Amino acid sequence: MASAFTHAAAALALGTAFRDPGKPLRFWILGAACAVFPDLDAIGYYLGVPYGSVLGHRGFTHSITFAALLASAALAIARFTLPRERRWAWVFFFLATCSHGLLDAITTGGGGIAFFAPFDNNRYALPWELIEVSPMSIRRFFTARGVRVLVSEFIVVWTPAALFACVAMLSRRAIRVARERSQT
Repeated sequence: MASAFTHAAAALALGTAFRDPGKPLRFWILGAACAVFPDLDAIGYYLGVPYGSVLGHRGFTHSITFAALLASAALAIARFTLPRERRWAWVFFFLATCSHGLLDAITTGGGGIAFFAPFDNNRYALPWELIEVSPMSIRRFFTARGVRVLVSEFIVVWTPAALFACVAMLSRRAIRVARERSQT
């Protein structure tokens, strides 16, 4: 898996395509939470849930179906009132959650992602192992291995995410300026 920091950073960068940075803060917090939430299935290790189970790590909580359910729950929590705002917030929450499985699918570890659970519990990995798999333990994260993970994440995720956010914010600004000019 990628680290929780990187999952959140990817979601926050993605959010800039939907909203200018700033208020409402709940949009950004919920987006980051949606991106990190799928790894709560790791508690299954301690409860004896087998990895290959639909409820195992990288199972249902990493699926597209779960992303839709979590996006709906996040939207209910967010309490956006305008229909257009609700629609775009749902899309953001959905994509933020989906980004988790995609990032995990390009790590050097694990047995793949159950993208289509609960309908298909087969695990899929993408052909590129670009991100060093993150340790599950916080203590092991702060070691030389953790540094290697962060370096790989910085190169593969953080740098492109920052570039994406810059392009998204500049594009949103250019569109806003063009609209303002056309109205005058």
